[in-house]
Amino acid sequence: MIKMELNDFIYEVTQELICYEEIGENGAKEWEDGFKDIISREKIGKRIKKIGNKTYYMLEDESEIFDIADGFVEAKENANLERYWDSF
Repeated sequence: MIKMELNDFIYEVTQELICYEEIGENGAKEWEDGFKDIISREKIGKRIKKIGNKTYYMLEDESEIFDIADGFVEAKENANLERYWDSF
């Protein structure tokens, strides 16, 4: 497992999403808002760890960032965002 500071994780995923022409900055912001909403409801607590005064997102490996972005793109294309967020 790789631990990545939560803000760095959010930044990496949003930067990846911006690269998708059909998503762009607005879609990346939508993902960020949705992710933060999930966190606020503590739905992905098993992937988020607090160590000291820092919060980390636990990744299997760095390729998971691409998988998360790709999954969001696919979910938007298929109007299936609810299932996407449930997958966390």
